[in-house]
Amino acid sequence: MAGLSRSLVVGGDVALVWDDGHESYWPGETLRRACTCAGCKGEQHLFGRQTLPTLKPLRPEAFVPVAVRPVGHYGLQVSWADGHDHGIYHLDALRAACPCEACTAARAAGSSKPAADS
Repeated sequence: MAGLSRSLVVGGDVALVWDDGHESYWPGETLRRACTCAGCKGEQHLFGRQTLPTLKPLRPEAFVPVAVRPVGHYGLQVSWADGHDHGIYHLDALRAACPCEACTAARAAGSSKPAADS
């Protein structure tokens, strides 16, 4: 499991500092569009019925992160300028999809290991 030592909002990005020293900078729009909450992605009910997501256009403030907080040892919750704060981003998924050049290159080369800073 990916360990997170620090998370903060820097401008319009969410900055994550991992336990191994690696840093990830997630653009607000990228994270908001990946929100996993039931309102954004829909939800599957116990007996197979599905509730579809609320498909409403997002205003510009929807992509502006204003705060981040850890959720247990597995996730991160982001509060957005439009008041939305329901999604939990799993740390393993954030680390695996790190948008930095080194991690992007490692994924393109077929490596399943995230880049580690030296």
